[in-house]
Amino acid sequence: MSGDTTATLRFFMDDVELSYNGRVGMFQAGQWRGSQALREHLRRTDIEYEPLDAEVSDVVVEGDRTAVRWTSHWRRRATGEVYCMDMAHFLRWRNERVAEMHEFLDHHAPWRSADETGKSFEEMLNPPHPGLSRDEMARRMMALGNFSHRGPDIELFRSYYAPDVVCEFVGDPRTIAYAGRHRGIEALLSVVRSVAVDFEQVGCATPEMVIDGGSVATRRTVEWRHRGTGRRGIVELADFVRFEDGRIVELVEFRDSVALLQMQD
Repeated sequence: MSGDTTATLRFFMDDVELSYNGRVGMFQAGQWRGSQALREHLRRTDIEYEPLDAEVSDVVVEGDRTAVRWTSHWRRRATGEVYCMDMAHFLRWRNERVAEMHEFLDHHAPWRSADETGKSFEEMLNPPHPGLSRDEMARRMMALGNFSHRGPDIELFRSYYAPDVVCEFVGDPRTIAYAGRHRGIEALLSVVRSVAVDFEQVGCATPEMVIDGGSVATRRTVEWRHRGTGRRGIVELADFVRFEDGRIVELVEFRDSVALLQMQD
């Protein structure tokens, strides 16, 4: 956040692969390769925005993979307007440097549940036992994401999620009606049903899954067809979930909201 580009680039390989999912008018979106592309991205960001602060809320590490979730504030230099952004990064490391980075970014939505408190650093390091093996958590995540054109399996959601699950959908409530924080399985199912009403899932792939204790971070690619316009599009999603006693107690989801809006026209 200090704006020291040279110091930042020391963490990245010269041939780093970059993928950005962001809001139009905020940060660039697309795919690039090489540290010079990253330098240019950082330079353009620094021209447009002044970083104010940032707070890491979740870190998931497994082998050479890391997923991190954080919230930051930026001031647009031209207007003085301050933006609160939720961000997530999936990193693959090689020789102690980042070889691949996928970024997700969207507006922070006001929380709709006042009883949520952030995890302490100690809680991040010593979380409760998930109650399931790594393979079983991975299997459940795949089952939840891979549903047919008929829609999601509601009973599967009831079985895998805790009754008082906390779910947060990152985005601007002005463009995504369900954006924000919700509590309870019925609130989650309401969002799942509303998405299924608008979109038919044609295909799905999970190119990355990072599991650390009971924390799971997945990066998904889905092909959806909007039932109203008939348009198809590829949407990138990132899910951060936490298992306790055999069930998912927390879900935070990022999605490429620009792609969704383009399908909806």
